[in-house]
Amino acid sequence: MITNIRDARIAPLADFDEAEEAVRPVARSMVRLLGVTIRAQFPDAAHLVLHRSTEDEEVYLIAVRSAEGMDLWDFPTETLARYRAFPTPVPPELSELWGDLDPQRPDSVEGLARRIDAVLGIDFVPGCAMHPGEEDMERTPLSIPLLDADVPKWPITWPRLVASVERLRSEGRALSRLIADTLSCQFDGAAAYLVLEEGDSRDFMGMQSLHDGEGGMLFEFGDDDTVLPALPDDSPLAAAWGHMDPADPGSLSRAIQALYRLGFTFDWMPDGLPNDDAPTEEQCLLLSPAARPSWWGLMDKEPETLVRPYSAPRPRD
Repeated sequence: MITNIRDARIAPLADFDEAEEAVRPVARSMVRLLGVTIRAQFPDAAHLVLHRSTEDEEVYLIAVRSAEGMDLWDFPTETLARYRAFPTPVPPELSELWGDLDPQRPDSVEGLARRIDAVLGIDFVPGCAMHPGEEDMERTPLSIPLLDADVPKWPITWPRLVASVERLRSEGRALSRLIADTLSCQFDGAAAYLVLEEGDSRDFMGMQSLHDGEGGMLFEFGDDDTVLPALPDDSPLAAAWGHMDPADPGSLSRAIQALYRLGFTFDWMPDGLPNDDAPTEEQCLLLSPAARPSWWGLMDKEPETLVRPYSAPRPRD
């Protein structure tokens, strides 16, 4: 059974805001650490170029590139050569900041790039450094800037980033549990699927509708004048939302957008729900033990970025 969130505490929304504010400065410092480490090996490096996979939405290394667009080191896809060590040893004073990881190994660099992406997001490669045809690719290549990356004056380490990200993920799981328990209370335990819609620009996650375990419609978002049912005044769930009103769909939207912006991922609606109102091929948040994902994955352990407050038991093979 998926249990990554079932044991999570219900936390105030303010805890998530606090964790988000704490992790961002550390992530920005990791960009500086990444830049100074790679430039110690490739002095002309200006961009660490990556692509986002359409299969798992993770970022993968493409090349170390100069400001003029010349590839100084590439990472051949689907070959062992993509993880060959960088040619020049990293100075010891930089290696120490990487903790147990070896910064001369591309997989260490890729792992740090993914954590940076989860917290800050990564922009497209600037036009001056883009290769012909890259702007027309299905997924335009991304770039972490490497210039102006002096060694920080205060100590930053990989372990500190890991601890900060783990705290943020813990608070994110607690926030998703708050969303699920609030909607369950508002709809007398019937809420099972919160259906989401990702914007074409991939910078916003909106909300479509709320459904029960069979796919029946409980609530449709989009009308600014429509509100969700109110919680009891003495409800601990209401208190957890702080100054935000959980009956206002805008409060729910802010919480979902916060999770999305920080790299959390969601399930997809399953096929075969009996009610004709049940959408398909849409992302969703599972809200009750009556809800099931479209697929369970190949391993018992779900991805670290997935938020799944509740779910039906995982089927036995």
